[in-house]
Amino acid sequence: MRVARGKPRIEDVDWRARIASNLDRMSAQRVRALFREINPHLVGDKMFESRWSDIRKDAAVLVPIINRPQGATVLLTVRSPDMPSHAGQISFPGGKVEPGDASRVETALREAHEEVNIEPGSVDIIGQLGIHEGGLGFSVTPVVGIVHPQTDIRACPREVHEVFEVPLDFVADLSNHVTEEREHKGVKYNMFAAPYGRFHIWGLTAGILRTMAEVLQDDDEAS
Repeated sequence: MRVARGKPRIEDVDWRARIASNLDRMSAQRVRALFREINPHLVGDKMFESRWSDIRKDAAVLVPIINRPQGATVLLTVRSPDMPSHAGQISFPGGKVEPGDASRVETALREAHEEVNIEPGSVDIIGQLGIHEGGLGFSVTPVVGIVHPQTDIRACPREVHEVFEVPLDFVADLSNHVTEEREHKGVKYNMFAAPYGRFHIWGLTAGILRTMAEVLQDDDEAS
C-alpha cells in the first residue's frame, strides 16, 4: 500500500526515529477534545452536551507497534460484548488509572498485560501523546511503545473478544482517516473514523490513530 500524494511507504523510512522526534510537536502533545473539535457548531447545545459526561475519568492506553518482518503493525482489540462500557467497540489495550499507578505509562503497561498478555518488559516505550478527551468523560493518555514481535499475545476473554493488527502504512496514510456523520436523539454530529477491512474503527480510538498519522508525517500536518 502506498502513502497518499506520492510519499514513500512508512516502511522505507526510519519510522521509529520519526515517531520519537515528532512526538515533541505541539500537534502531538496538544489536548484533543475530539468530539467538540469536529463539532464546534454543537458546543453549548444542551441535547448534544447531554451525550457526554463531565465527570473526568483519567485513563491510559498502549499504542502497541509491532515490528513484524513483513512490516510494522499497530495492535488493536475488540472489546468483549459483556464489558460494562464500550462493549464490542474497537480500542487500544488500556483502562482507568488506578490509585497505585505511578505513571500513565504504568497504567498502560498494566492494562496491556491484563488484556492481551503483553509483558511490560517486552515493550520499548517511545513516548506519549497529549490527552485525548472522548465520550463518557474519559481523558486518555496514549502511550506509544514498540512490542517485541515474539511476544505471546493472548486475549483475556473476559475483556477482549478479538485482537487484530493494522499496518503502520495504513495508519500513516492521512486519506484513510475520515469523519462520518452519526445521530443522537435527533442531533447529527461528526465522528472520527478509520475503517479497515471488516473492522470499523471509530470514536476516540480513531482520533488517537489520526494523531498518530500526523506524527508519522515528515511535515507537521495537524488537523
